Amino acid sequence: MTCKIGTTVVAALAMAAIGRLWRKQVFCASLCLLAWPTVTLAASDPATLGPTTEGPDARVVTMTYLKSAPGKLGQLERYVRANWFAMDKIAVERGLFVSYLWLDTGSDDGPWNAVVMVTYRDAQGFAGIEQEWAGIKAAHREVLIDGAKQADLGRVVESREFFERAPFVNVVAAGNPAEGAASDADSRDESAIREVVGKYFEAGITGSPELIREAFLPTARIEGLRGGRLGTWSFDEYIRFFNGTPASGADQVERTIIRVLTHGDSATVQLRLRFSPAQALDEQLLLLRIDGLWKIAYKSYTPSR
Repeated sequence: MTCKIGTTVVAALAMAAIGRLWRKQVFCASLCLLAWPTVTLAASDPATLGPTTEGPDARVVTMTYLKSAPGKLGQLERYVRANWFAMDKIAVERGLFVSYLWLDTGSDDGPWNAVVMVTYRDAQGFAGIEQEWAGIKAAHREVLIDGAKQADLGRVVESREFFERAPFVNVVAAGNPAEGAASDADSRDESAIREVVGKYFEAGITGSPELIREAFLPTARIEGLRGGRLGTWSFDEYIRFFNGTPASGADQVERTIIRVLTHGDSATVQLRLRFSPAQALDEQLLLLRIDGLWKIAYKSYTPSR
């Protein structure tokens, strides 16, 4: 099984910090707060992996420690979101998982620099959903990141299993379930948005017109500045650049998601495409959620400073 991630083992105040800052500044504090009094976690013995005798007042949480290849932390996160999270999203929708989460240190230092967490629905953990998971995994098509597989971007250092004891904490702010529900929805939205951006990235690498159609609305517009000149295209004009043949050097471009912001049924994503140490573009995407699906409605780009 490819290990996954879960939000709910973090205590209420820790999750509030993660929800606001998400990454670097809160990473160490978040791990320390796993032992917050409102959430009791007991590490399981490795010999008990599989069905357990724990009652309905406990559920399994896994923590998988990852080490990225040098300089590949951002790409490893993109891989996890485009592949692990794509399957996790289906598992959450089917009630197999409760939630999932990515945390990282923001640097290459240390024996590991990212943690992937998943909260299962009960004390059986993966053993309780193994059959359903096999179908989800079999249907998934691997998304390469800049032409790289998982093994090229990083490795799993260790995976540990814990029990979370009731009462379960599923909220961002203590005593505010509605706020917690909003956070779970925001997390699912961000995962779906990153999946769309992953298709856009992969289309840029492969030249696939099918992937670009999956990522963009047919009414989308693309505008930007490059070399001091304004370029503007309708989607019909833009898709002509994607003929199934990769552009020269496309797999060498470093593609990075800088920020994702959701606003109800719209979202903005800031990207950076680096072609060389001296040449890069900043891109801004506007996405709309239509009939439950996120699509890119507008793309702009400017030279990166």
